[in-house]
Amino acid sequence: MSLAFGLAWYFFLICTRIFYFVTRNRFDRKRRIPVFLSHVWGTLILRMSQSFPYIENRALLDDLYKSNTTVMFVANHNSWLDIPLMGATIGWRNYKFVAKHELRKIPIMGDAISLGENILVHRTDRKSQIKALKGGIRWLKNGVHLCTFPEGTRSRGGRLMEFKQGAFVMAQKAGVPIVPLSIVSTAKVMPCHWMFPFSSTRSIGSGSACGVKVVVHKPISSVDKTIDELCTAARQAIISGLPEEQRPLE
Repeated sequence: MSLAFGLAWYFFLICTRIFYFVTRNRFDRKRRIPVFLSHVWGTLILRMSQSFPYIENRALLDDLYKSNTTVMFVANHNSWLDIPLMGATIGWRNYKFVAKHELRKIPIMGDAISLGENILVHRTDRKSQIKALKGGIRWLKNGVHLCTFPEGTRSRGGRLMEFKQGAFVMAQKAGVPIVPLSIVSTAKVMPCHWMFPFSSTRSIGSGSACGVKVVVHKPISSVDKTIDELCTAARQAIISGLPEEQRPLE
């Protein structure tokens, strides 16, 4: 089933690429179509695998959307499942991921990332980092949400790792708030070395203390705060929503 959804996703991405070529990119300048297609694919995968998350404090996002506030979403990262879960939490909005450049090599996903003009960065290339920083600030100032995993990669041990500061620099420069998200127990459904869910959230008690859920935290204003202060505040918020086995060893 996942393969069938993936092929359908790829087909519509090809159609979208042709559309952009024929229209010479005069339409959909914010690249909403690829995001919509990827969101449909992610939602279907979550629904069919019974892995759609329980979202705690969703009303906080509703209030932000009503005020047309653009935000930077940051979350912990344990599993490939975190990507569609973050999308499911954000909802049917235009958003871009800030991700490592190596993801372009993944079939279909790499095409979606490129076509949607998500922000990709070479972690060891200074020029790439500066380009990503400028691209992220541009999207935020144009009213497009950004989302990323500030740990930079999946935590193999399951515990929260140290944060990189790029996302917080983007938020501060663009003057947008940061919304921390705590993603709970995804490694139980889809361990970091698996590409598809092998269990459902129901089998581990969705919405319970041990089930898969996403905790939305209050927005953190980036005004009059240093990068270190933003990073620390977001990290502490995420930790507060994680179970003991996912918290860092201090």
